[in-house]
Amino acid sequence: MIPHTVEHPYIHFKGNSGYTRHGDRISLVADRIDNTAGSGAPSSDLALQLWACQAPYHGGPLSGWKLAELPLGVLQAHHYLAAVDADTRASFPAAGDYAITLVIAEWDGTGFNRIHDYHNYPNRDLFLHPRFEGPVGYRCVEAGRVVAEAGRIHNPRSPDNISGTLALELWALPESYAGGAFTGHALAAVTLGSLAGGASWQDCVYELELTLPPAGTYTLTLMLREWNGEGYVTRDHVNFASPVTFPLVTAAPPAGNSVAAPPDQFPALAPTPQPAEPAPAAGPGGAADQQPSAPQASAQPRAAASGETARDQSRLAGLMAGAKRLFELLKKYW
Repeated sequence: MIPHTVEHPYIHFKGNSGYTRHGDRISLVADRIDNTAGSGAPSSDLALQLWACQAPYHGGPLSGWKLAELPLGVLQAHHYLAAVDADTRASFPAAGDYAITLVIAEWDGTGFNRIHDYHNYPNRDLFLHPRFEGPVGYRCVEAGRVVAEAGRIHNPRSPDNISGTLALELWALPESYAGGAFTGHALAAVTLGSLAGGASWQDCVYELELTLPPAGTYTLTLMLREWNGEGYVTRDHVNFASPVTFPLVTAAPPAGNSVAAPPDQFPALAPTPQPAEPAPAAGPGGAADQQPSAPQASAQPRAAASGETARDQSRLAGLMAGAKRLFELLKKYW
């Protein structure tokens, strides 16, 4: 149900209110909250909710992203809550700038959907998240192995705002990812660590164990996800344009010529599909996107060192193969 203003509100702000962001938490403050019900009836459970919206809220249905919620309990008629000031966990929207609104919401039996009062704040707020920059792709190097690549992973936040633990995950989804909750099959994943504000990882190349999904047609999506203290949330993603049908047996391209696939190019896939566990079903408010990250690769992947390329690796593989053939000939004619 969409939150909306009540026809006859009786719970009101009195005085000032505000909020402060610090990391993954938000502090909500209000000078005073009054129950002015003429009937003498107590309220149902109340909550302060902070919302990020495209435009300031002026009553009616409320649409946007709920940043934080602070339960207040029941407020008796002709009573008030004074000096509300508490800290709560935040849930942030997609990167961008938003109008911010604080509302007093009352429980209606299904959720805090009855809005009695609200305060809009004059300044819009900017939200920034770790993101991909440059080319992003993946390629299969052998059966059961995949390479995920990103030109750059950047944290655009302020220098004192270090990210949560970041993870890179390749997913097979029933449709293109558009943000929020999702269901699908994790194909490969690696934990990257935390990234300082303003810092970047360059020329990222990670070789991972590949777990193929059950038979079917999927959109493949590479996600950059961040731990927020309760679960991983998706901060950036790339959907690859061509749907992929499994099982699919296709020869991988020669190692010396393979490159990271851009979003509109379908790379060859390895054979021998294996079942993978589905992601948890989406719940209210995008709960599935708060689930722990996909299973991580058993071997530790690494970012490519400066100047290391797939061609270098191909040459090394060729030298090793030549040495092996020479050894076999020597054994035969010695």
